[in-house]
Amino acid sequence: MIIQHYRFLWRHAGRGFTYIVNWPIIRRDSYVVVTVAEARISAAVPDRFVGRAIPILAGNVTPQDGRLQFVAWWEHDYGDFPYLDIWTDITVFDPADPAGTG
Repeated sequence: MIIQHYRFLWRHAGRGFTYIVNWPIIRRDSYVVVTVAEARISAAVPDRFVGRAIPILAGNVTPQDGRLQFVAWWEHDYGDFPYLDIWTDITVFDPADPAGTG
């Protein structure tokens, strides 16, 4: 079984924007999970935390041949946060794993 991961820091990311990751292992029929967390810029990599812009979500995760598109969205607890620094962790599962379709 081969599971691969990719981690990326998006600086000054916009809420509701479509993000694109070019990655040759991704195919249109890949099983992909994207997680998102608020980022603190520091010597620690990654430096993730739960801030006031909660929740932060990845949606419309759309694998395509050679790339991935997704939308990042967050609400705000106190104040408006149209832009944040965010970490994304992307996991692509082994295409040989048993899978079903409905």
